[in-house]
Parts: sequence; structure tokens; C-alpha cells
Amino acid sequence: MMRNLITIPQRSRQSPTESLQRGVAFNKVLAVVTGNPSDEGVLAHAADLVRPVKGRLHVLYVIEVDRSLPVDAEIGPAAAKGEDILRGTEDFVHLPKNEFDAHMVQAREIGPAVVSEVISREVDALVIGSHFPREHGGFSLGRDIPFILEHAPCLVVLRREAPPRHRGRRSAAPGITATPGGLS
Repeated sequence: MMRNLITIPQRSRQSPTESLQRGVAFNKVLAVVTGNPSDEGVLAHAADLVRPVKGRLHVLYVIEVDRSLPVDAEIGPAAAKGEDILRGTEDFVHLPKNEFDAHMVQAREIGPAVVSEVISREVDALVIGSHFPREHGGFSLGRDIPFILEHAPCLVVLRREAPPRHRGRRSAAPGITATPGGLS
């Protein structure tokens, strides 16, 4: 099946449903990596968004600096971890060098740092991931993802990994029955 892909300027003239049905490609996408298992899905999704139009994929790793230190403090182990993660992303995405770059920033909080990068790089879309977070026994997105969802001036794609007990099988939310055609 051949799908027509549309780029951002054309997409603005289409309804969201039409855009999704026809496929959407973006010229500039930012993918945030954290070293978690969700990174592979984030990178694959982000690369798929830029590949059809030979767009540019920016990959970002943020080192969160404790408030007791200067924001530009030398943090050797954290920087080494970030460099290792970013080095692995290059091998994973399989994009030409001129269509890919990876960089690391230090910041007090991840959310504002990501939004700042989105704005400064003028990206069309942001792809972020999350494992199945639990806080105080319930589902939680933490503080960074809600900040990004609220403040990023572009399309935000949030990929949440399946909970550990549901990996490898499809399930529905409590009270919803899964049917072959979708949820009912």
C-alpha cells in the first residue's frame, strides 16, 4: 500500500484525521533520550518522521544538575553516561550524518531544558518516551512530561511503554473490552 506523505506546510491545510490517514513527515524532529528502554521506540518513531522527507533528527540527552552545584559544573560520570547513550543512538537510527545530530545539555530541570531546545532548534515535532511510571502506588507522569506537554510549541509525541506485566500482549483499560477492530 502506497501512502502519500505530506510535509508540515501542506499539513496545515488538512484536518488532523486526513493527516494521520495519509501519513505525516516532518523536516525537523527532536527526540529526547534518557537511557531507559523506551529510547529505542522514541528513536525509531522520530527517525520514521524525518526519513521520508530527508529531514533532520536532533537527539537530546539532558543531565539534570543538582541545585547544590553550579549548573555548568563538571559532572564526569553523568557526562560519560550521556556520551555513551548518544553514541548508541547514532548506530540505532541509520540516518546519514547530514540528517542527524546528537547533543547533551546540563540543566536544573529536564522539562524546561527540552522546551528550550525545541524553541531554539525550531523543530516541527518532539518525541519523548516514558516507562510505566508509578508514584505512591498510582500512575504518574512526573513533573517533566506535563511541563513539556503544556509548554512545547510543536507537536509532541509521547510514547509510554507497556507495563511490565502486559508486555507482549494487547490489553484494554479496566472496564473496556478489547475487540479485534479496536476498543469498545
